[in-house]
Amino acid sequence: IEELAEENWSEELRKTMHKTIQKVTKDIESLSFNTAISALMVYTNTLQSAAKPDKNGEIPALPKKAVETLTLLASPFAPHLGEECWSLLGHEDSLAYFPWPTYDEKQCVDSTVKIGVQVNGKKRGEMEIEKDA
Repeated sequence: IEELAEENWSEELRKTMHKTIQKVTKDIESLSFNTAISALMVYTNTLQSAAKPDKNGEIPALPKKAVETLTLLASPFAPHLGEECWSLLGHEDSLAYFPWPTYDEKQCVDSTVKIGVQVNGKKRGEMEIEKDA
């Protein structure tokens, strides 16, 4: 885990983080806790795939902010685990004093859409195209 500017992250990780912050924030406000936890699981899977070794066997470093965000978002559901992870990330103060993460609305918008391809009424595949194509 290391300090990396958000501009240096992969696009998938950056977009997933902002979408997860948006989803968890809205789900907590509407008391939809199960879907908030589901969004955290998707984000965790994205972090795990970002930390997979490359072809040379080197494990890429995860951005510290991405892991801190996961810790903060999970803390309402597992406060003791959140505090433990927070201290392992090098923080001395409680995460309760840290502000809730914010998301960038621009990062939450997808630039592509998936369209199903059907032949004779049967789905044969999917295509991913730009929204403005």
